[in-house]
Amino acid sequence: MKLAVRRATAEPDETPAAQQPPRRRHWAHRVLSALLSLVVVLLAVGFAVAAYSVKSGNWEASSVLSGSMEPKLPTGSVVIAQREPVKSLKVGDIVIFHRPDEPERQVVHRIVKITPSAEGPVLETKGDANRTQDPWHVRPKGDTAWIVRHDVPYIGYVVTAIHTETGFRVLLGAAAVLIVGGVVVLLWRPRKPTPQTTTP
Repeated sequence: MKLAVRRATAEPDETPAAQQPPRRRHWAHRVLSALLSLVVVLLAVGFAVAAYSVKSGNWEASSVLSGSMEPKLPTGSVVIAQREPVKSLKVGDIVIFHRPDEPERQVVHRIVKITPSAEGPVLETKGDANRTQDPWHVRPKGDTAWIVRHDVPYIGYVVTAIHTETGFRVLLGAAAVLIVGGVVVLLWRPRKPTPQTTTP
């Protein structure tokens, strides 16, 4: 009696490691890289626009460190003011000026009255949270004045802190941490599993 012997060929279950397609990057790494790139681009554009605006002399940023203009301008805000012709000033505008009795101090208050004079308009101002108007009269110097157009809450504390030695060092440290962290995220790759080989 003959026994028919059929030779079977076994096919490997898996493609050899060398022929396997490259594993896709982990989704978390892709998301982090995209977010980091977006943040870097936005910061770069923001700094460029801000630097150009300030350099052009058409915009100015100032910190609000008192509560005289609350709730419109909370303490710690940064106001963005635009240079406008003095003749365009009107009652209700919020302006940035130096106190006549203390020129080194900058004030952000609202115009409550404008009186024409031979030397130009005379402004009477008041803080929204104050019960009485300011005890001085403001005469804008030159043909332009700073009118507040935008405000960013709480950033003023950061701006003020940067001007101190400790705050500047903290800012540098935070920037270094962000840069190192960004480089780590961009260079990090998920560890690939070691391919297993089976002996025939």
